[in-house]
Amino acid sequence: MGSRLSVIDEMFLWTHRGLGLPIVMQGLWRTDGVVDVDALEQLCDRIASGPLGRRVRRPRLPGARPEFIVDTSRYPLSFRTEPVRIEQVIEWADAQALITLDPERGPGWCVAATLDSDGGTVVSVTCSHVLADARGLINALHDAMNRTSSAPADSAPVSDRADAVATTTRVLRGLTRAVFGLIVSPARRAELHGLSASPASARGLDRHRMSSAVVEVDAAQWDEAASTAGGTPNSLFLACVGHLARRENETGTVILSVPMNVRIAKGPDVTMTSVDNAVAMVAVPLTPLTTLAEIRRLCREAFTSPPMSSPAGFPAELLQVVPDRLAHRLADGPGQRDALCSNIGTVDISAFDGHPTSGLALRAVHPGATPAQLNSTSTRISGYLCRIGTTYTLSLVSFEAVDGSALREQALQSLATFGITARVW
Repeated sequence: MGSRLSVIDEMFLWTHRGLGLPIVMQGLWRTDGVVDVDALEQLCDRIASGPLGRRVRRPRLPGARPEFIVDTSRYPLSFRTEPVRIEQVIEWADAQALITLDPERGPGWCVAATLDSDGGTVVSVTCSHVLADARGLINALHDAMNRTSSAPADSAPVSDRADAVATTTRVLRGLTRAVFGLIVSPARRAELHGLSASPASARGLDRHRMSSAVVEVDAAQWDEAASTAGGTPNSLFLACVGHLARRENETGTVILSVPMNVRIAKGPDVTMTSVDNAVAMVAVPLTPLTTLAEIRRLCREAFTSPPMSSPAGFPAELLQVVPDRLAHRLADGPGQRDALCSNIGTVDISAFDGHPTSGLALRAVHPGATPAQLNSTSTRISGYLCRIGTTYTLSLVSFEAVDGSALREQALQSLATFGITARVW
């Protein structure tokens, strides 16, 4: 039982192996009451036996792709009974991401919980990005919290030999087409020349730390502000993050990298059960004069255009048959822009164990990132938006030299320019 990793999966696997910026998904769930420890232990058991209960097996033959196999091992539940001060919840959440997650040897995910000083409970679920993207993580949590978790889907076993032959054949065919394209197409040659002439990180950055903030907004207020400006909730989200990314140069253009969900629904339950990395990146440019209506148009055009992919027609699978370090160098920088804007969408987790949800946030964090790794990305800020019930939650991770309180204040000021009042976590 197992499934082979996609190109996107392997890109995240490189970061786990120290090539590039480490990436961990984190979901934060809050309730106003005290959740029973036994209920949380049972939640961990359901997650372990569900689609996140897997790890990566390295192939035995060159050319074969790594494979996901079942692994139900898990970290013990970490439960802190001494309440965390309500204003330090995000600081506590940042610390939970520092635990070592190993998608190859396991465990690749972890659950931690704490009481807060207001009498509520905060639950953190961290997961290696190799195992799931943001939508995949919330899908797994939804099923586990609703006691509907199912084991990873069976797939027909494919030997390493058969996979190596199939993968190498696809790559050779793709290389033949790409080389022929270079011969007959000046545009392809120009694209490849531009790639080789543009270093992935050319800004001379000097970063040493990150900061994070989470704010929430009444959905009715957010939707009304977007509609009044001729946009959508998503275009308002992009405008806010773009405004934060432009703080160093208020007159400049910023390029937003926007993940596009490419899950293909083959039935009513496919989207809810899929945890695999299923995103493609598109780029959206913003200037200080770009209106929400124009952002809406730019997004529509970007989502209907081919997403960012391998250059000059070369097959993306080439990255899966060359050594990791060479593959990382060949793929260095794709999808990296001034800001990342990930709209995760509506989350349907209204309660757990009889306790109504009072807050929920999703984000990607980068535990243990070194200054060299922070300087390897041109991204200044990442934003993550989700909606639960009547509330939007905006999570921000800044790569610039600001602390958490400064980032929260910047977020409040940015939202205020659109007439929005937010509450901080």
